[in-house]
Amino acid sequence: MSQNQPLRGIRVCDFAAGIAGPYASMMLAQYGADVVKVEAVDGDWIRNTGGRLKGDHGAQSLVTARGKRSLAINLKHPKGHEIALKLAAGADIVTESFRPGVIKRLGLDYPTVKKANPKVIYLSVSGFGQSGPHAQRAAMDLILQAFSGLMSVTIDTSNQPIRVGISIVDYLTGLYALQATMAALIARSIGSSGEHLDISLMQAALAPQAAQLIRQHVSGHQPHAFGMPVGTFRTKDGYITISGAKPEHFIQTCDLLDREDIKNHPQFTSHQDRIANAAKINSMMQETIIGQTSEYWVDAFNKTGLMCAKVNNYDDVLNDEHCQSTNSFTWIEQAGVGKIPVVNPPGPATLEENDSRGHSPNIGEHSSAVLGELGYSKTEIKDFSEAGVVNLGSQFTN
Repeated sequence: MSQNQPLRGIRVCDFAAGIAGPYASMMLAQYGADVVKVEAVDGDWIRNTGGRLKGDHGAQSLVTARGKRSLAINLKHPKGHEIALKLAAGADIVTESFRPGVIKRLGLDYPTVKKANPKVIYLSVSGFGQSGPHAQRAAMDLILQAFSGLMSVTIDTSNQPIRVGISIVDYLTGLYALQATMAALIARSIGSSGEHLDISLMQAALAPQAAQLIRQHVSGHQPHAFGMPVGTFRTKDGYITISGAKPEHFIQTCDLLDREDIKNHPQFTSHQDRIANAAKINSMMQETIIGQTSEYWVDAFNKTGLMCAKVNNYDDVLNDEHCQSTNSFTWIEQAGVGKIPVVNPPGPATLEENDSRGHSPNIGEHSSAVLGELGYSKTEIKDFSEAGVVNLGSQFTN
């Protein structure tokens, strides 16, 4: 397990809220880092996104806070600022995800922290980055899906742009932030100083669309299909999706569907002709596919080596025999919530049932312990609580 948790001993002061920055720091925790989540006395706002499931948690907070310790303090209070700066001064990594300028007003920006901690790796995550004409724009995942062009290629059957159904840009940003932070840790270990990492949702949204941007620039257009057949089709009992990237996949699919009329159609002779007529071809294939069940088609396509999958719902995924056999999920008993499936992301050691990396803290659950580690006495901690500087959750004892 230690080989997959190489960050044991690395300390993270995590001011980030929302999804993108907290997802990066959650992944640091999965690799073994001690991540202290610094949140408001009434909790990170993401705890309420989508409505709380139970107690202090919403579904997103059960993901982004996993494996962390919670220190709930009022950063605007002088004593709260003192605590936060003391924590940051002893950290290897500091993260924040406020709009540019906010963290400076709180007195916890990179230059301030660097004075106390010269080798700190300081991660800033924001919508459009720390500088530039859009830096002060309010932004979230959906806004960047639209701004980056992603919604121009994510369309429904009437060519209406639609959003990807999850906060995909947030999670991509978190992974790029993790990658940059890991690289900075390696650089520091071989003699470099700390640095300020500026990671934006905008750049993270653009990065996986590099090929589309090149194609748009060179050709002047960006066809929505990259091969043929590519699409989602209604079956007798649901939906399947088919992906045929190569010209031979078109021929094989037509043979499987027993549609000589499509294969030999004069308008569909070349690969480019087929891409140009994608909508027409898919409509013709739909006539045949509707006649059988999803299971029938998935089995038939997979037997021929063609790519096809049923469009699953989340219950299907949780009960899938392949996901179960490959330990894609670990079932964790989350205090106050009950048993929940926790996804094992690629890379870190697979969670065990009672693994602390699977636990998501309640608001202020570790405030007393973290403050004690910073040198504050039990009397001081109690005074902080009574003054509204900290939320000690349910963990404080006299």
